[in-house]
Amino acid sequence: MEFILLTGLIVLTVLVFDGRKTIQYLRTRVEDLESRVIQLGSSENDPEVDRVAKPAQKTTFAKRAKPPAQVSVPASKPIEPELETPDIAHPVKEPPQEPAIPTLSMAKRFEDLIGGKLPIWIGGIALIFAGFFLVRFSIESGLFGPTARCITATLFGLLLISFAEFGHRIPRFGNIFNDDLRIGHSITGAGIAVLYATLYMASELYGLLGLTSSLIGVISVTILAFILSQKHGPPTAIMGLLGGFAAPYVAGLGPESVAPLLIYLAVFTAGVFGLAMYRGWAWLALLATGGSALWSTALLFMDLAGDMSFVGLFITLLAIGGALTVSRTGTSFGIPKQIIQSIPLGVGLLQLLMLAPLIEFSLMGWLFFGVLSIFAIALAWRDSTMTPSVLGALALSMAMVAMAFVTDKNGTFETVAAIGFAVLFGMAGHFWAMREKDGWLWALCGILAPTGMLAISTIGDFGWNDRLWGALCLLVALPNALMAWRTKNLQQSKIMPLATAVTAILLAIALWLWTADSVAAIVAILIAAALAFWARFTKRTAIASQSLLAVLSGGLIMLVSSYQLVATLAASLAGETDLYTHLPSVLPLVTELALPAAALVGLAYLFRDIFEKSSSRLVGLIGILGLVGFSYLLFKQPLAIGPIESFVAYGFAERIVLTNLCALSGWWLLWRRWPEKLGGPLQILGLVFAGLALFRFIYFDLMLLSPTNIKQALGPAPFANLGTLHYTAAALWLWLFTKTAVKADSGLAPVRSLEIGSLLAAVAAVMVTVRQAVHGSDIASPPLSSTETYLYSAGLLLLAIAWLARGIQTTNALLRISGLLLLTVVTFKVFLVDAAQLEGILRILSFLGLGIALIGIGWMYGKIMKRDGVPLETAVTD
Repeated sequence: MEFILLTGLIVLTVLVFDGRKTIQYLRTRVEDLESRVIQLGSSENDPEVDRVAKPAQKTTFAKRAKPPAQVSVPASKPIEPELETPDIAHPVKEPPQEPAIPTLSMAKRFEDLIGGKLPIWIGGIALIFAGFFLVRFSIESGLFGPTARCITATLFGLLLISFAEFGHRIPRFGNIFNDDLRIGHSITGAGIAVLYATLYMASELYGLLGLTSSLIGVISVTILAFILSQKHGPPTAIMGLLGGFAAPYVAGLGPESVAPLLIYLAVFTAGVFGLAMYRGWAWLALLATGGSALWSTALLFMDLAGDMSFVGLFITLLAIGGALTVSRTGTSFGIPKQIIQSIPLGVGLLQLLMLAPLIEFSLMGWLFFGVLSIFAIALAWRDSTMTPSVLGALALSMAMVAMAFVTDKNGTFETVAAIGFAVLFGMAGHFWAMREKDGWLWALCGILAPTGMLAISTIGDFGWNDRLWGALCLLVALPNALMAWRTKNLQQSKIMPLATAVTAILLAIALWLWTADSVAAIVAILIAAALAFWARFTKRTAIASQSLLAVLSGGLIMLVSSYQLVATLAASLAGETDLYTHLPSVLPLVTELALPAAALVGLAYLFRDIFEKSSSRLVGLIGILGLVGFSYLLFKQPLAIGPIESFVAYGFAERIVLTNLCALSGWWLLWRRWPEKLGGPLQILGLVFAGLALFRFIYFDLMLLSPTNIKQALGPAPFANLGTLHYTAAALWLWLFTKTAVKADSGLAPVRSLEIGSLLAAVAAVMVTVRQAVHGSDIASPPLSSTETYLYSAGLLLLAIAWLARGIQTTNALLRISGLLLLTVVTFKVFLVDAAQLEGILRILSFLGLGIALIGIGWMYGKIMKRDGVPLETAVTD
């Protein structure tokens, strides 16, 4: 009973979806016949009389149109009289117009479905149940035995089929079949279903039929169903399809008879494919493929170790036959044709993918998969719309190889299969890569086939050494390079950049495997240079971007290789004094840092026309930073400052030299006039050095490692010690950089900032000089004394007077104002701090001297400003 219900539901679903198409076709035919009848009737009427068209009755199409007075016109089709041309001997008449098909509303469609279509199909299903209920009643009543019941059911099914075939000949009743063809379709499908159910009952329930008899019966009913489907359409064909695939189950075929089952399925499916091609039913071919696939998949999960090769052969033939059949039906249901046509092929490949581990990846399984792959390539060669299926076959072949390698199946068969698939799809991709429509898909296949198989091969445990893997990478890179060369003139295609990128990656891997780890950055930069050459030749920005990525990869490798140097720089920023023990050896960094950094600088210069301006600067900056890091390593070698004693003796001196070298380099790069091509990058480099010098002075010498906080030797000389020289040099460098900023027309803000920084550095130089003069080489440990306090005031007073004098001489308002401010600060210091520590005549003399000096300075400053007529707020930079 469940089988009957399932069959009925399937029939109902298919018929509901197919009914609309059938009715639309019949309506078009009827309207065409109506137009022809109207034309025949119009030719016999008087040409001067207006002719009208009457819709023909459904019972006959030969009835002529009646005169206008006898016509009853429906409201939906108004009469339109034919126009005549007056005053012409032979009037030209307009051809009759075909009646327009009215657009049905949603309510009308719903009414048509519920009231017109569903009852017919439900009625057919009711006939099926009526037959079974009749049999059930006979069983419950004990009227008939098993044989009589089966004969009665068979007669009932044949009666339904006969009634559908010849019912239209019954007087006064046959018009029902002519009015709606679905009635005959429904009754025929019910009869076929009853016959199938009867065979199942006779073989399974009562045992009246043996294996051969039941199989012959099912095949006979199936053939009858397909013959009737020529007249009654898809519903009957579906019933035949269901019965045909149910026949092996009805007959009792199973795992013990695999060969007969597969032969039957092959013959039956071939017949269905033939019917599908004859009627143009792609859906029938797909359903037949699905039914056979269900049977073959079920067999895969059974214990059929000795018969799996037959199953694989059946799957292969089914996929090929299904694809060829669908391609000849000409229908696609609104779905892209390539998708419909690829379904049988995809199902077959997936089944073979399931079959391969069951037969332990034997030679037969690989051959079946290879046959389907060749078939997919041949199909795409004939029809360009099928080319995507080749990529699908390639993906499944890679999956099959990966499954083999994951399960430790990496013997001769698996290795040869991987190479064979790579060569098969790769050669096909190269051969048709230049086709106009689908060439890019073939080219993509040619790139992915060898590269993907190489990547999958890394899963297997082959025991190969690095040299062999490198040789394989180089071997796979060659066809990719060939693809890039062949497609270099296809400007709109992205295949050439893809092939170039894959080639570059494989070459880099091969060189890395063949060379030492220390030259990894050099290898990456060589690849970047090759890509830059190729980008210049092809004039493709995408290749230039790849070259930039290779450069960044080289820079990242440099960073990783010199991690000890980076760690040392981080420790230096943290204030650690023992840096030498953290530094790496010099010799390894020659190849890991110095050479690749110099190569990057050369690359940025040689290919500045390939890279964008910002990219070229970035490449050059990475190289220069590498060279600076290596120079820092070299600079730290001579003194080898490690223990704290070494730092106290030489730390400040080493830091002075490095900071002033950075300042000198920055000033020279910014001051000198360079050629236009080099001016931009070198100016940026000069700013980097100048900024680095300023950062070192502020961060290390004023804050973190100031000699006033951490013990460091400055030397015994009062004015020629390291502290005085360094802070004075900082003030001079900052003042020189103000001239450079004015020359570069950098604006007023940078100039003022540098000038103010220079003045502050001069103040620091005076204070360091005073403290060194009082305490000697070590200025961090001794406490502050009163003598030192007075000397600070004296030194700063002299500095303020020097600023005032220079400001007056050069009319520099900043120097004059800074001198006055410093003078004011010193004055307050003298009154509030210094004078409080003096007594007696010393206090009187200090105040007297200070007062006279301030008055003299004020008088002279005002007189000079009045004579020159320069207000104090004038800001002219010398």
